[in-house]
Amino acid sequence: MEKIRWEKEYSSGLNYLDNHRRNYLDIVNELIDICNSKNCATRLPLVVHRLAFYIEDYFAKKEMAIREAPAIPFSDYKKEHQRFTSGISRFQQRFSQGETDICLELIEFMMGWFLNYITVFGSEAPDYMRSKGFE
Repeated sequence: MEKIRWEKEYSSGLNYLDNHRRNYLDIVNELIDICNSKNCATRLPLVVHRLAFYIEDYFAKKEMAIREAPAIPFSDYKKEHQRFTSGISRFQQRFSQGETDICLELIEFMMGWFLNYITVFGSEAPDYMRSKGFE
């Protein structure tokens, strides 16, 4: 499986958000390496740990940053963050119950979520965050 390369269409135009998106794709690429080397059973817990930190760091900070924005559908962002978090939790639970060959399915889930997320949520958050001093 080929690693995911950064595409211009992934850019929000805001370095803060783009750095988080690049970090997310780094996690996906780590999963691709694990899948390619057939080490899902031993290395997936490390990726899940990285994802947990990503979720806590990025989602919490983004939600705090856009909470008061009048033109941003905050509840939609929060629901999408929760949908992702719940999905990752389900994968983690399946793994802990002995399903050790879920890396490819997890990659598909993560890329599907990522592409949907950046498509559904347009420039309103980057524009608002920029107005609040984010670079």
